Amino acid sequence: MNHEEKEKRAREAKKILNQIARDANTPKNIRRAAREANRELENKELSLSVRSSNAIDKLQKIAEDPQIPRFARTSILEAIAELDDLTRD
Repeated sequence: MNHEEKEKRAREAKKILNQIARDANTPKNIRRAAREANRELENKELSLSVRSSNAIDKLQKIAEDPQIPRFARTSILEAIAELDDLTRD
């Protein structure tokens, strides 16, 4: 995967995370995790693979919560899927 494709996937993941963070029907802790994951992706001091890995870590913790609504879990898993390939250089 070339750099342009990786950046496109990262933008797509950020778009999903922004939607989660702005959805008033999503519980606060999930919106917070989405914002934190988005901040990780915006940290230009780290490589894209490290940023993606950090974001995935935050998202996986919340995705494992048994109380998470299905719609939110689905969106989080979509974001994780977009980021997963970016963790490999």
